[in-house]
Amino acid sequence: MANKYRIHLLALPNVQTTRAYSLDGFCTATINFAKLLKELGHEVILYASEENEAPCDELVTVITKEEQESLLSATTNAKGELDPTPYQYAYIEKWSPLWQLANSRIIKEIAKRKQPRDFICSIGGESQSPVANAHYEMIFVEYSIGYNGSFGNYRVFESEAFKHVSYGAQGIGDGRFFDDVIPCFYDEKEFPYLNRPQKEPFALYVGRLIPRKGVEIACRVCAADNANIPLKIIGHGDQSLVTHGAEYLGALSVEERNKWMARASVVFTPTLYLEPFNQVAVEAQLCGTPVIATPWGGFTETIEEGFTGFRCHYLGEFVEAVGKCRKLSPSYIRARAIRKYSIHHVKHQYQRYFDRLSLLWEDGFNSTRPPV
Repeated sequence: MANKYRIHLLALPNVQTTRAYSLDGFCTATINFAKLLKELGHEVILYASEENEAPCDELVTVITKEEQESLLSATTNAKGELDPTPYQYAYIEKWSPLWQLANSRIIKEIAKRKQPRDFICSIGGESQSPVANAHYEMIFVEYSIGYNGSFGNYRVFESEAFKHVSYGAQGIGDGRFFDDVIPCFYDEKEFPYLNRPQKEPFALYVGRLIPRKGVEIACRVCAADNANIPLKIIGHGDQSLVTHGAEYLGALSVEERNKWMARASVVFTPTLYLEPFNQVAVEAQLCGTPVIATPWGGFTETIEEGFTGFRCHYLGEFVEAVGKCRKLSPSYIRARAIRKYSIHHVKHQYQRYFDRLSLLWEDGFNSTRPPV
């Protein structure tokens, strides 16, 4: 019988925890993590706003929708300048008035409810550090770190690559026994699958339209004579980056986007920075579609070179990879993605992690209790 825990789950105050706010990745992560925790049978107390689709035992409203909209429209940046902000671009900072108000209420509401051996789980980094400081006796877990500014004593990273990036940036030279790496996770039923004969002869770029996401690389590769494949682009941002004859499809719903990923022959994720994980690369593979990416960050773990896609160093390799992807097996690509990233597999990694943390209430590292 698996151990059951009480978990105080903190949403971010810039969103309603519904799929309507899916442009904010932290919102989607909160909903998915709540679902995972409930599948494991844990008690979940969610601190969020008013509208909610995250499974929980109790919803504690710590910011109203009216307050949220008012504070976002009157946002000032770190320089004190007025900077009205859409929810997906909100400053995730503890100095933000929105965060200050929500954090103060979260601290009070947890104080009313906390019991010995409860956990607090956060995905807000330093922005929610006041909560950790106020309830210092509780185990505060950053449960899916793909952001800069992690601070907690107990951290779960989205990839080994980003764990080491974070340690290096913070000058952490020694290992930390109670940190872990657990990947992002998905319900494979949300991703349609098409086998090779059903794939259509086009490439797809899915992501924000900013230079550092590498959209220019995708455009140039597909326009090269040897690639001979049209490129379609899905995402929000600077449409002037859609060049070399690529077709812009718009910022589509998650459902429509997934259908396009299933139909494509290949998906491009040629990010220029060190991606902590890159969810699109895994989502494409769940559709049975190979991925062409850059050779760093989370891609070194999510893409099995030569089997589920390719990691490329220069334009010629990107062009060559387009042809090679036509020979890869969609059934293998999807099966591997399910095996590694399905919520039904990943949830057990989180259970083992919480069980390991529970040792801290006893002998910690010195415990000789075998794993559950």
